[in-house]
Order: sequence, then C-alpha cells, then structure tokens
Amino acid sequence: MLTLLIALVEAVEAAAAWHRAQEFRAQARAAAEAAVLLRAAAALTGTPPPTAKPRIGRVVRTPGRGLPAATPVTGVPVRPRPGQGPPDRPGPSRTR
Repeated sequence: MLTLLIALVEAVEAAAAWHRAQEFRAQARAAAEAAVLLRAAAALTGTPPPTAKPRIGRVVRTPGRGLPAATPVTGVPVRPRPGQGPPDRPGPSRTR
C-alpha cells in the first residue's frame, strides 16, 4: 500500500510541476493539495513518506527492448487521387 501511495505522490507532484510550467494555476494548486493529502495518507501507514523531489527524466528507446517495430502493411492497393485514374475507365455516372 505504501508503494502505491508513494507512486501516487510522485505522479501528482510531477503533474503539479507540469501545471505550474504551463501556468495553469488552479490545476497546479489542486495537484499540490492532492499531494499533501497523499503524503498524509502515506504517513498513516506508519512509515514516513518520501521527501525527495519527484524523479523527472526522459524515456529513451533501447534497441532490442519493448515491442517490435511495426511492419509495413502490404497487399493494400493505393487509391488513386481524383483525376489521376486510368484514362480508359469512365468515372461514376451521375443521373438524376
């Protein structure tokens, strides 16, 4: 339970930082208040909540890990643009 609360605290603090960076003051304030409440909930578990700043980093794709790259779709004909079809084929008939 504590691990979940710590993860939530970190996620909410990251969201608050993002909202502050975007100058969304109301959302940043709400996220900061939620982080305070989550820290209080973590304190009720009997273990002191973490005091470190949230981890912020970039995700870099590692070759050979994760899902394989998508293979191109084959066997699907390319639809010609209007006016670029074969000249011997008549267009759709318009009757009234």
